[in-house]
Amino acid sequence: MYILGIDCYGHDSAAALLKDGEIVAIAEEERFTREKHTTSFPINAMKYCLEEAGIEGSQLDMVGYYWDPSLGVGQRIWHILRYFPHSIELVRSRTKKDFFPMLKIRDLIWKSLNLDHADTRFEYVEHHLAHAASTFLVSPFEQAAILSIDAVGEWTSTWYGYGKKNRIYLLKEIGFPHSMGMLYGSVTEYLGFKFASGEGKVMGLAPYGKPIYINEFRKIVKLKPEGGFKLDLSYFDFHKKGRGHWVSKKFIEEFGPARTTEKATDPHYADIAASLQLMTEEVGLHCAEYLHKETGMDTICMAGGVALNSVMNGRILSEGPFKDIYIQPIANDAGTSLGTALVLHNKYGGERKAQMPHAYWGPSFEDAQIETVLKSKNIPYEKLNNAPEKTAELLAGGRIVGWFQGRMEVGPRALGNRSILADPRKAEMKDILNSRVKHRESFRPFAPSILEERVSDYFEVDYPSPFMILVYKVRPEKEHEVAAISHVDHTGRVQTVSRQYNPRYWNLIDEFRKITGVPVVLNTSFNIRGEPIVGSPEDAVSCFLGTGMDYLVLNDYLLDKSKMPEDLIWDSAPLAEKSEH
Repeated sequence: MYILGIDCYGHDSAAALLKDGEIVAIAEEERFTREKHTTSFPINAMKYCLEEAGIEGSQLDMVGYYWDPSLGVGQRIWHILRYFPHSIELVRSRTKKDFFPMLKIRDLIWKSLNLDHADTRFEYVEHHLAHAASTFLVSPFEQAAILSIDAVGEWTSTWYGYGKKNRIYLLKEIGFPHSMGMLYGSVTEYLGFKFASGEGKVMGLAPYGKPIYINEFRKIVKLKPEGGFKLDLSYFDFHKKGRGHWVSKKFIEEFGPARTTEKATDPHYADIAASLQLMTEEVGLHCAEYLHKETGMDTICMAGGVALNSVMNGRILSEGPFKDIYIQPIANDAGTSLGTALVLHNKYGGERKAQMPHAYWGPSFEDAQIETVLKSKNIPYEKLNNAPEKTAELLAGGRIVGWFQGRMEVGPRALGNRSILADPRKAEMKDILNSRVKHRESFRPFAPSILEERVSDYFEVDYPSPFMILVYKVRPEKEHEVAAISHVDHTGRVQTVSRQYNPRYWNLIDEFRKITGVPVVLNTSFNIRGEPIVGSPEDAVSCFLGTGMDYLVLNDYLLDKSKMPEDLIWDSAPLAEKSEH
C-alpha cells in the first residue's frame, strides 16, 4: 500500500511517501523551487517521491493533507467576533492565504497527479496529530510521552499526549492565541528577522546577551498548573490583526523600539533575545515535567517548530525528568507530511514499521548525472579514488570544502550530505565562513560533526544527537581543539555521526582524526543566506562558484577553485587566497 502525505500553504511545504508503512522518500519543496520556506503546492516534492518509489500517481492508495479545515471553525468564529472590527484584517489575511486553498487541495492533487477519485482515498489529518505521529511512530520507543509545540494548528498551539506501540493518545491541548511559537515568532520579527524563518537567528543571538528581562517575560508568559501557560495578550497584536502586526504599543513601551537592522549586534536586543530564549526553555521544562508526572514514562518524543529549539531540547534532556528523548530532523511543518501518511497507515490497520534513525530520504545523483553537469559548463574536475581521505587532507590544510554526497538530508540542518566543511580548530574560521562564504550575520554559530563514539570526549553529555537538534556544553579542556564550533556560551549544536547510517561522512571525519587527532569537523549547511540548502549538482556548483569555498566534492568528483576558468567564477577569489591577505 502506498500512502502520500503532503503539507503546504502554511510554510515549509513538503511531501512524504510510505510503502506498506515504511518510509520511501521525503522531500521539501524549497529544494526544488529554490524559495526558502516556500508555502507553495509541493508538486516537485510529490513527483520526486513517486519517482523514488518507481510508481505512477495512479498507484497511490491514499493521500493525506496535514490540516483539517473543519476543526477549530467554532473557535475561529468566536475569536473573530471577540476582536471585531480589528479582526477584519485577520480574516482577510489568513482566509485567502490558506483556508480556501485547503478546501480545494484534493482536486489540485488529483489534477496534478492524474489520479482516479474512485481508486485513491483522500483524507484531512489533524495538524498536531500529524506532528505527534511524525515523531513517536518513527522513534525507537515502544511507549513515550509526546509534546507537540508550535505556532498554531487548526486552533491548537500545544499538544500533550503519549504513545503506546502504534496508538497515540491526547491528554490536553492549549489553544491559540496562547502560543510559544507565536511568542517567539513575534519577538523574532521585533528583533528584525522573519517569522517562521529567523527564529534560529534569535537563538544564535541569545548567548551574546544576558537574560536581564526575564522577569518582564515571566509577566508576559504565566506558567499554569498541569503544564499549562498563558500569554498576556496586551503585549501583542497578531491575535487581533493577523501576521504582520506582531507586538503591541505596550511591548514597545516596555522594551523600546524594534530593531531595524540585521547588520549589528546591539547589546540591548541581544539581552531581549537571551530573555526570550530563557523563557522558552522554562516553558519547555514546565511542559516536560507535567508529561512525566502524568504518564510516568521515561521517554519523550517532541515535534513542532518550537522543538527545533536545540538549546531548549538540550536542557530538557540534561535537566528534565526523562531519560531518553527523540526529535526527528523535520520537526517543523515539513515533518507533518510524514506524520500525515503515518496517521493514515495506522488508521487503516497497518503495523508500525517506519523507522527514522537517519535523515537521508531525499534525491541522490549518479556519477553520470554529475559528469553531464560539469561537462555542460566546461568545468574542470578530477576523479578521486578516496574522496573522504582527500577531503580530510584539504580540511586539515585549512581549506573550505563543499561536500555533496548521496541522498539529500531532510530538515533545516545539513547533516553531512549537503554540507560545507572546515577545520574546527581555528577560531577565526567562524568569521571567515560567515563573511566570505555564508554571507550572513557575524554572530551565527557553526555546528560540530563528531564521531558518535567520541561525543563524551569533547562534550559534557554522552548521548547521541544524529539530527543536530541538541545543544551540549563543550568540555573546557577541549575548547582549544574545537574553537570554531564553540559558541560564545561554550556550547555546540552537536551532530553525532554514525558509521552505520553515514559511513562515507564517518570515514571523512575519521581520516581527519588520523591527521589532526581531532574527531570533529565544522559542518554548516551548503547554502548562502536567504537560500535553501542545495538540492542538485547544478545548485552545488552555482553556490561553489559564487562563494569563497576552495573545493567542491560531488560524489567522487573534485573541483578546485584555483583551477576554474576566470569567466566561471563570480566570487572574487578562493577563500584560501582571501584569508591569507
